[in-house]
Amino acid sequence: MIFDPNIVLTSDAKQVHESSFKFLERSAWNRCKLARNVISIWAKDMLTDSEFISQIKSKNDKQHYAAVFELIVYTFLKKLGLEVNKHPVLLKSTTPDFTAESNLLTTTYFECTLSGNSFDTLEEERRKGAVEDIIRQIHFYPYFINLDFKHLSKISVSAKKLKIFIDQVKKVSEGIENEQLFHLRYLYKENDWEIEISLLRKSTDNIKTSLGFISQDAKVIDSKKAIISALNDKRPSKYGINDTQYVICICNNDMFFHTDDMYSILFGTDNGSYINLSYPGNSGFFYHNKPVNTSVSAVMLFKNTDILTLGNGEWSLWHNPFAKNPLVLEHFPVNEYYFLLDNNKLLKNKILKNTSVFNLLDINELTYNTNPKDNDES
Repeated sequence: MIFDPNIVLTSDAKQVHESSFKFLERSAWNRCKLARNVISIWAKDMLTDSEFISQIKSKNDKQHYAAVFELIVYTFLKKLGLEVNKHPVLLKSTTPDFTAESNLLTTTYFECTLSGNSFDTLEEERRKGAVEDIIRQIHFYPYFINLDFKHLSKISVSAKKLKIFIDQVKKVSEGIENEQLFHLRYLYKENDWEIEISLLRKSTDNIKTSLGFISQDAKVIDSKKAIISALNDKRPSKYGINDTQYVICICNNDMFFHTDDMYSILFGTDNGSYINLSYPGNSGFFYHNKPVNTSVSAVMLFKNTDILTLGNGEWSLWHNPFAKNPLVLEHFPVNEYYFLLDNNKLLKNKILKNTSVFNLLDINELTYNTNPKDNDES
């Protein structure tokens, strides 16, 4: 079993220190109950795969999400009526995730990967939250404690050292008016952490909470770089794939990423109705005026795809116009983007299916969306 059937279920929200798997396992929310049920059904073919079980149960959220995404892709392919095999044996020890085939689809290899930015951001928020929790546990302090994160570390902050530092700041803040205090910042440094601490005197001693405002320097999210890196990291030569179709499945959950951004990600430019190949390109399928990754037949994009957020899912297939082994059009029930070469241009074409993710995974959409955070048994 993936989930412990004897665990005590609670309706509490996800805690800062809690892994995504542990939250999913113990949550009494309706949506979490449904998610546990469908994952348990989908994963029946995976129960002998110790690596998969270890990943989906991992305390590392990125590993957990990667395993859930792999399971979603596997389920999607199976429900299309394809014969799907896990970890096919090839010439090299490293293997892709699946092969899929049918009477209409020749043997095609599939590899699943996360586009790093969104999941790295989740991990960063968790690490920041751990620091915020230290301050939340300081009650009836005479000051609000403000945090401005300048640099985050993967090593935990020492609660004892941070509290000693805050007490030192408190001592030098005595007698200073609030207007001045607000502008006095003190840099706390520990294990590659850099956090600016400032204090603001409370109006009364009866205020229990001591966590003040929280801020962080703006961070630019580069979805293009993350997806190109994923493409380059999953080249078929890594697995010894030759002369057959190969699809890279990429999950991207960045809130500012739009599906149409894939044009510039894959080709380096977007001129509206066409791609101008005169542009040198620094992209997934076109680099310095030359096609690259030509052994990749297509990229299947899974936008906003996690078991608890399927309502925002948007899936699409992006054909590689330079592919050595191209996919046949209209074999998959997702929106397709394909390109026709015209002199030094690629003409853009779409086949819109607008198929519901719930239908593709055979999940009841009404049940999924009805009172997701309620507990019907309470």
